[in-house]
This record gives sequence, C-alpha cells and structure tokens, in this order.
Amino acid sequence: MNHTLRPLRSACTLAAALVSLAASFATHAATPAEARYVGDYRGGSVDTVTQLALLADNTFCFAVTGGALDMLMAGRWKSEGTGVRLQQVRPEQTLFPAFARKVAALGDRVEFDFHGRSLSNARAPVFAVSADDQPPATLRPLFVADNSTWSESYQLPALPAQAVRTFYLGEVVDGAPGKAPVVKVVQYRLDGANSVRVGFDQLQAMPPMDQRAELQGDMLFLSGSRLGQRRALSREVEQAVRTGCVEPALNPNVPRPVKKGQDKPLEPLRTFTLGLEAIQGKPFFEAKGN
Repeated sequence: MNHTLRPLRSACTLAAALVSLAASFATHAATPAEARYVGDYRGGSVDTVTQLALLADNTFCFAVTGGALDMLMAGRWKSEGTGVRLQQVRPEQTLFPAFARKVAALGDRVEFDFHGRSLSNARAPVFAVSADDQPPATLRPLFVADNSTWSESYQLPALPAQAVRTFYLGEVVDGAPGKAPVVKVVQYRLDGANSVRVGFDQLQAMPPMDQRAELQGDMLFLSGSRLGQRRALSREVEQAVRTGCVEPALNPNVPRPVKKGQDKPLEPLRTFTLGLEAIQGKPFFEAKGN
C-alpha cells in the first residue's frame, strides 16, 4: 500500500466505491488512554498487505490487499479494557455492484464484462437477462464449480438490445436456520446503457468487522495477532484516510461526483430469493482462466 491508503485496484474498486457506512454516534476526541493508539500500523504476510489508521477523532480505516482479497473498511474505535475495540458500521448494499455506460460503437447490442478477481469470492454466482421486468424462470452459473484460476475479465458475446431490458445476478447463500440454502438475486435495469461491468462486493458477504486491538509496547495486536508497529500519522496519510475512506463512510447519503468518462453505478431495482432449482444450464464460462 506504499505511503497512503488508496482506492482499491481495478474493478475491485467497485466494492470499495460502493462501501457506504453510517455513523451511529457523534465524533469525539480521543481520551488520554486512547491517544496512545492514534497512529498508522502496517503489516501483512507473503500474500497479503494490511494497513490500519486510527485517527484522533475515534474513526479508523482498515485495508487488506492480497491475491483475490481486496478490502477497505471504515468505522469507529473506542477504549475497551486494556485495549480498544474497532467496529465497522455498514448498511446493506448490493452484493453485485454494476457500472454502466453508453458505447456508440455497440449500436443495438449490449455487452457484459465480469470482473474475475472479485467474483472468485462469490458462492456459485449466476446470471440471466430478460426482455422485460419479469424475472426469468432460471439462471445460469457464470463459472464452472471447480474453477481455480481466474482472469481479470470475462466478457460475454454482445447480446441484442431488445433481449436485455433487465439483468439478474445472484449467489447461493445460507437459508434461515434449519432451511436449505437459497439464491439471493439482484435485479438491474439498463435504462439506456449498453456496456456493463459487474463485480462482487465481498464485504457485504462477510459479517461487519468487530475486533479488539491492544498495544504491547509500540506493537499492535489485532484479535491476538501481531499487526504492526505504531508510527505517527503523516499529514499525507491522514488526509488520504479522511477523504478516501472515513468521510465517505460517515456520510453515506452525500452524492459522490461521477468523473467525466467514468461509468455510472447502477441502482438495483430489487433483491429477492429463489430456490436452488432455479440454477440450470451450462456455465457461461466453462474454460478455466478464460
């Protein structure tokens, strides 16, 4: 992560860009006991890099990068016993963030581009399109069940626009206690767009972060595991944390500007569940890594 917390790479930024967190209590200055925790902590292993910034107003940003894992979390921290507790605050968001734009060269065709790295974290993802707003009876798997190698991008052949008014993405999730797993489906409408990029927000499939941290000397241990040595927050890191992570987290209702040429995030029409019998047909992408 070099010198600053940065936006997550490539289409995994889809997940980070759609992470919206709500503050449940007012900002306050750290107490003297908490002040010793304010700082920048960096660690990791051969495969992952982690960075945690604890700010003096009791907000934090935590980033993990490595392989197919790319996460950015924000929330609040407070003193607890001999250490502090970090609690992510996160409202419900779509599992499958989708970004769309109009491409003149496509004419009356529609293209879909699926981000392999993030979708590798989904549980049996499925896809379907419809010429109207009525959900199809079945959804096809996107990938073979035993896929172990992943490409950055998976593109479907362009589809005729008249056949794609809405599209559907889903994954298998656990059912209610004692019930069978179900398919959680998100429905989108194109609304004039004809080029769509789709990813998977792994954060929404995980329980919100709720972990205890404790300093031993200048070394921070997160849930008992060594994270990194405390160092002072530089002005550059603190500004990057506030603008790129904390402020979007604590102000989820503030519209984020869309830069010129940037794809527009689509808003889901609705989310619903289907039985596993709705998954039928051959995977769209059968060859591994293609």
